[in-house]
Amino acid sequence: MRVRGYAPGTPCWAELVSPDVAAAERFYGALFGWGRNADGHFTLGERAAAGLREGRAGSSGAWLISVSTDDPAGTAATVERSGGAVRLAPTSVRDLGTTAVFSDTGGALFGTWLRSRFVGAQVSYEPGAICWYELATRDLDRTGAFYKEVFGWHTIEADSEGQPYFEFHHHNDTVGGLVPIDERFPAGVPDHWTVAFMVADIVAACERATELGGSVARGPQPASAGYYARLADPTGGHFAVIEFTEDWAM
Repeated sequence: MRVRGYAPGTPCWAELVSPDVAAAERFYGALFGWGRNADGHFTLGERAAAGLREGRAGSSGAWLISVSTDDPAGTAATVERSGGAVRLAPTSVRDLGTTAVFSDTGGALFGTWLRSRFVGAQVSYEPGAICWYELATRDLDRTGAFYKEVFGWHTIEADSEGQPYFEFHHHNDTVGGLVPIDERFPAGVPDHWTVAFMVADIVAACERATELGGSVARGPQPASAGYYARLADPTGGHFAVIEFTEDWAM
């Protein structure tokens, strides 16, 4: 599905920060069929699917989600007032737009994006494209209050195969998931955001990721809309994949 813009307060982009850009290109290109464009973005067909930039040598790969904003400075002030922290003050990225990076009350990193020439992900909800954003936290109440203050999101408990799960809603739109860090997660894992990509065959995607040097952190399991798995690329960048059931409709 082609996307032409995002309302303020809506997740709009995800970027991989990788210590090995060439390895990331090979892995995600083979897994999702991605290319690269002149702006350095991963592409699905001719449309920007996700970002890629070089990280510190020796570090692990990491995915960073971004939320659309029309007031980066105002968002930064609200983050600090609500108990979060500014990690990167609003900064222009060439003629593309303005980025900023924050941490929430639990320490989970996220970004914001003010569009200029570039709006964010230009494709969603097709194989190889972003289809979901999910936050895992140890404090549901405090985290929910933070995102309500910063972006106006509210939480609603959702059906998830008997497991505790919540959804973030912005006005009438569902914008992401919220899950408690419990026995489903490794001991000591910190609060974190995860970006999920749509796949046509989740078992094949897990097998292919392993063949390419990645790993399966959590094998395919039932979810409300289909099947869900958590993977990691060869440098430790964690992400998720979702296979939607045929009767699930957007």
